[in-house]
Amino acid sequence: MSYDYFIFYKKKFKIKIKRENKVKELNKNDQEIIVHLERKIKREEMKFKANLWKSYLFHFLRGGHLVSGIITIFFMSWGKLTFLEIMYLQSYFWIMILLLEIPCGAISDYMNRKMSLFLGGFVTAMAALVYSITPNVMMFVVGETLWALGEALISGTDTSITYESLKKLGREDEIAKFSARNISFYVAGIGISSPLGSLLTLVVPIQFVVTLMFIPFIMAGIVSLTLREPNHDRRKETDKGGSYLIIIKSGIKELKHNKNLRTLAIDQVLAEGLVFLIFWTYQPYLLDFGIIIAHLGFIAALFTITQVLFMNLVPKLYERVENKKRLLFVFTIIPGFSFVLLALLRINVVVILLFMIIIGFGMARSIIHVKSINKQIETENRATLLSTINMMSTLIKAILFPIFGCIVMTSLSYSFIIIGIIMVLIALLSRVENEHLL
Repeated sequence: MSYDYFIFYKKKFKIKIKRENKVKELNKNDQEIIVHLERKIKREEMKFKANLWKSYLFHFLRGGHLVSGIITIFFMSWGKLTFLEIMYLQSYFWIMILLLEIPCGAISDYMNRKMSLFLGGFVTAMAALVYSITPNVMMFVVGETLWALGEALISGTDTSITYESLKKLGREDEIAKFSARNISFYVAGIGISSPLGSLLTLVVPIQFVVTLMFIPFIMAGIVSLTLREPNHDRRKETDKGGSYLIIIKSGIKELKHNKNLRTLAIDQVLAEGLVFLIFWTYQPYLLDFGIIIAHLGFIAALFTITQVLFMNLVPKLYERVENKKRLLFVFTIIPGFSFVLLALLRINVVVILLFMIIIGFGMARSIIHVKSINKQIETENRATLLSTINMMSTLIKAILFPIFGCIVMTSLSYSFIIIGIIMVLIALLSRVENEHLL
């Protein structure tokens, strides 16, 4: 019996008791049934509350990227790849996610979401092992394929299970806050693992650091198995007559016909794709300033701390600021100007500060969209539609990475200026209105 049925039976008994106004006291049987149902409801609520902190733990373990502060160095030193080749490899990664995003989201809606999260953690753990076998481009391609599959299995599903758990508790309006916390725990995991990974390069080969990422990723998969599936019983009853292709098409159809949702999604993915490029450029850029590899992890940790602070600041600003369009404008134009300044100023401390501003403002702006996007979704296939939006983001990245790689091979400073100008134009020409940001 599902949680919804417990609520239904509790209400049914209350209505029955109210109608039988001649009876002053409940009979013993009715009392026992109501007490039993209330206990059941409380236990179910505790499971859904547990989903929230387990989601924090899942994201924290997923953030165990020991090489996040030295990933570009890993590919260039051990993998013997040029920056352009790295960008081509990453473009392939995003193309694979593009191909896998909606099918994996549909699998999550059609079958079991916590199993989708487990498989995502397991496949990503296997990818970490593949990367570190040998410095061969084909092995990197296999690793990127596995990593893309893992990310696609998780993408949208984690947000969906959090939203539906909150909905069971009558707290779905808090999705922006809990999404921010999930991301904060994820980047906190990166913040802790990054310095550790860069320090490990002093005592072990850099490829062994990649191997060790197997441990937190597989642990994340195990944690996901303990989650309570919010709509598992309902899907078993209603999805029997559905079809896999219908579920996939529903995500594309709603995005096509819902103008507000489409506007929000386009605004989010364009800026996100540009800001994301910073994570591949700050390492070689800082090495040019004489910073050693062992210190890169600590700088990466500083960036993640900045991201955590901004991720938790945005929901508070979102609630207090009435003109949410202006808030979105600020979180777009500041990273834009910072990109331009990054190319013009050559002072160590200033450069690191600008990187912090770009990552803080640029990555946190997506939180502004989260609540509005989820409110716009009126379909049961939430994970599929969220995966459709993520698919748009991956398409942008797949296109941008090779182009950006070509520009970087000419001049990294020029690439920062170009990105900055595009970000400023996005801020000025955005079609998102205040009413879209519910």
